[in-house]
Amino acid sequence: MNWLVTAWLRRFGGTPCFRVYGKTHSEASWREIEVYATHRRDMDSRWPFLSGSCTTWSDCVVSVGWDFAEDLLREQIENPASREHPVVVAGGRLRDLTLRLASGASSVASASEILAHEIGHTGQARRLGVAYLPLVGSVTLFREGPNWWNHFENDASESGQFGGIVPGSVCPRLQHLLKQHRDGS
Repeated sequence: MNWLVTAWLRRFGGTPCFRVYGKTHSEASWREIEVYATHRRDMDSRWPFLSGSCTTWSDCVVSVGWDFAEDLLREQIENPASREHPVVVAGGRLRDLTLRLASGASSVASASEILAHEIGHTGQARRLGVAYLPLVGSVTLFREGPNWWNHFENDASESGQFGGIVPGSVCPRLQHLLKQHRDGS
């Protein structure tokens, strides 16, 4: 099922905005994960349930908004993640203020942490196969929390590791940000 969803998204999704290295704590090796961007997922989108959202569709495809992709790229220009120093979700939770502050992090998750969370979901898709989308998708809107239905969201935040952007994988549309940074603009 992962292969089918991935093939469909690659065919109709166009070119990824970039590829990233990712894995979960239980995985031994890093995987390349394709990140696709669409304006339907931008914060100012009028699409219900899509605006401002990031979605993991398979074990190697994540969909985000163009504004999120730009924020992530800016963060990575300033403070790049690597496989030696991956980004994880501070305190193991995106929205738990107490855990985040106790870990010394900001009260607001960074774009890199949000992507680490989505990478946690790619590990779930890998483990669950065909059951991933119906099982995890049916409870993902409940977010993190103390209940049984929060298990998959909690697990994604606890286990995902973002190991940086794959060199040479940034699409032309985002290349201008890299050029501006190099030029000092």
